[in-house]
Amino acid sequence: MAKILVGYELGAGHGHVHRLMPVVRALEAEGHEVIFFLRNIKENAVLLAREKRPILPVPDLVERIPNAPKPAPMGTYLDIMCHSGFYRRQALHAGMLAWRGLIEQADPDLVICDHSPICILACFQDRPVVQVADGFTLPPASDDQFPLFREGRKHMVDPAHVLQVMRYVQAQNRRPVPQSVTEPFRTAGRLVCTLPELDPYADLREDPVIGPVEGLQKPQPLPERPHFFAYVSLEHKKTKPFLRGLRASKMSGEIFARAMTDDVAKALARPGLTVHREPQAMKDVIARATMMIHHGGNGTSCAALSGGRVQLTLPTHMEARLTCDALTRLGVGRLLMNKDLDKALPAILDEVAANSGMAERATGLAAEIKARGPHRPVDQIVETCRKVLGSAKTA
Repeated sequence: MAKILVGYELGAGHGHVHRLMPVVRALEAEGHEVIFFLRNIKENAVLLAREKRPILPVPDLVERIPNAPKPAPMGTYLDIMCHSGFYRRQALHAGMLAWRGLIEQADPDLVICDHSPICILACFQDRPVVQVADGFTLPPASDDQFPLFREGRKHMVDPAHVLQVMRYVQAQNRRPVPQSVTEPFRTAGRLVCTLPELDPYADLREDPVIGPVEGLQKPQPLPERPHFFAYVSLEHKKTKPFLRGLRASKMSGEIFARAMTDDVAKALARPGLTVHREPQAMKDVIARATMMIHHGGNGTSCAALSGGRVQLTLPTHMEARLTCDALTRLGVGRLLMNKDLDKALPAILDEVAANSGMAERATGLAAEIKARGPHRPVDQIVETCRKVLGSAKTA
């Protein structure tokens, strides 16, 4: 059996852990030894405490690009890489030293990673890699440059500068030198874990789009009366005015907000509005709600889309905004701008609730997604790993 290094280098929250853990358990069930790696250990302490396998902390090289505006108008995945160690030679060199040490210490036969650009560079032409990620963090890499996130965007950083940094650091470490910024990302496996409807690179995609690892829901009939479920985070500044708008609405609904406090929960109290202090099971939420309100995360969006629910979104970063745009194009979502929060929100909720066309499109899309099944993303990932390991043995 093989030793496999599994994890992610970039990204906050719990989504990456939830995506990778079913894969980890499936590999362990086949007898493989798995070592898990991640950057934000503290944030995932509760989830990780349930596990019994080794965990490796990885270097945190997130930094701002010098003189970049805030928020930074990122144009491609390369700009994200530049915010994470690829802009400066010193930062990337330090990251490579750390990653080479981790890889040599773990000595894996295979690396499975999600949103891990320095790890991928460290493995370039040395260790086989299978990328498992949602559409945004797994951009097409067949050309010499990553595609733009959307029309009208521009590179924040010249790709030629980044290639120069990558080539310099690789040469300094006596490692293979890439011919383009995308070459190291043409890995042995590239599996896109989202619904094709939400893939921001759908028109360019050549990699298999296998669906989310977990979270797809069965379509459920709509409740008779309008009822919202809001899954948001108080860590974002737009959330508090949004919650005031929900408080002012007469529609029944439920809220789960990360980082909720007693004072905020007390201020939200009104008849017909339930404030949850613990996460709710998605299948139960979809059964109770006619509309879902969230920040545009891929997992929540896939769950609501497969469950047949209209979605209102408050994006907080580029990936979420692209997901929101996709939902709007599908006719099942509405983007909430800053002007839509607080006093304007009750009327918007009533307008969406009265839009039978949106509800019908959401129900129809859910039926289409179900008909494409059965969805077997974990099996597909494990089968890809078997093939890659088999190829490595015969090479």
